[in-house]
Amino acid sequence: MEFETIPLYWVNRLSALARRDLGQRFRAGGHDVSAEEWAILMLLWREDAQSPGAMSKRTVRDPTTMTRLVDAMVRKGLVERRADAADRRRSLVCLTPRGRAAQGDLVALATPLIETALRGISPEDAELTVRVLSRMVANLAGQGGET
Repeated sequence: MEFETIPLYWVNRLSALARRDLGQRFRAGGHDVSAEEWAILMLLWREDAQSPGAMSKRTVRDPTTMTRLVDAMVRKGLVERRADAADRRRSLVCLTPRGRAAQGDLVALATPLIETALRGISPEDAELTVRVLSRMVANLAGQGGET
C-alpha cells in the first residue's frame, strides 16, 4: 500500500503543519500560546469551567499531558483552577480575564491560516471532509479510542 493513499498520512501532515503555523502566528502576534493550548482555549471559550478529565477526552490528550498543558496555561495567566462547587475534591479549569480577552486576537491570527488551508476547496468538499473525518474519529473511538 502506498502511504500517500492513506487518509491518516494526510491528517498527520496537516496536523503537524497547522500546529507549527499556528504557533508561529501566535508568537508573531505577541501571544505565548501553543496550538495545543489554543485547542483548550477553544473548548473553554465555548463552555467555561470544565474538568481536566472532560477536556482530556475532548482533545484526545492523556490526563498527564492535560495536566502539563493546564499548568503552563495557569503560569501564563490564561486559566485558573477552581474547586468544583458540586464536588470539592474535583477541580475545574476556568478562563481568566486574560484568557477570555485573548479570544479576539487569537481567532484573528488563526483565521488566515484556516482560509489558506481551505483555498480552492468548495464549501461542499469542506463539509464532506468534516463528515468523513468525524466518522473516522467515531470509528477509532469505537475501538477503544477516545473522542
